[in-house]
Amino acid sequence: MRTHRDFQREKVYAWEGKASQAQHKGQNFRTIEECQAYLNPIWLTERGRYGRARVPAPAIERPHWGQRRAFAHADHRITLPTWCRNEWMILHEAAHRLAVRWKDVAHGPRFVGILIGLVCRHLDYDASEQMRIADEMGVRYDVRSIGSVPVHGPTWHVERVLRAHGAMTPMEIACELSIVHGHDLGQPQIRGAALQLIRGSRARWWRGKLVLVSQDGDAGQELLAA
Repeated sequence: MRTHRDFQREKVYAWEGKASQAQHKGQNFRTIEECQAYLNPIWLTERGRYGRARVPAPAIERPHWGQRRAFAHADHRITLPTWCRNEWMILHEAAHRLAVRWKDVAHGPRFVGILIGLVCRHLDYDASEQMRIADEMGVRYDVRSIGSVPVHGPTWHVERVLRAHGAMTPMEIACELSIVHGHDLGQPQIRGAALQLIRGSRARWWRGKLVLVSQDGDAGQELLAA
């Protein structure tokens, strides 16, 4: 069998660090069983999309002695060290098993496209932003392998910024979205998104800033500290 050089592995790792906002690091699941329970329903919904309709979910197992990285094995197993037991890393390894074709490079364009599709459908990331970051970092991806993904409007982007940074003025939101996330939203769009959040009881104005309202009705730590 012919082998192919994994020409962009390090670039992909760097892209993941930026594209995931470091959420691919850290432990979300305590046990291997929890990791398997997370993967199984996702695999069932995704396998037909990538020509693996008759293939069961890979078995997630404990790593061998001294293993420091997650690994997708050719015999359809995934081994996860403790620090890798999180959603992003599980989807990363699942993407390897979904991308199986003899001519594919391990971290090649088809793999990256599949991973973008997985994290957008199951971790609620924005596909256009994922592709923009990949383009900036020189990471090649196959657009056809991404598949259909949710389309996010201004309200989703504004809410995400507020969730990450707390109370912000419309100008601060616009700058964050433009400079950091690459979305050029004008003041009317941001105020329209703010109105949608307020009508949905998900945000409120506070001293000229928009702040998310928690489920129990409190408007964030900023109000408590005022």
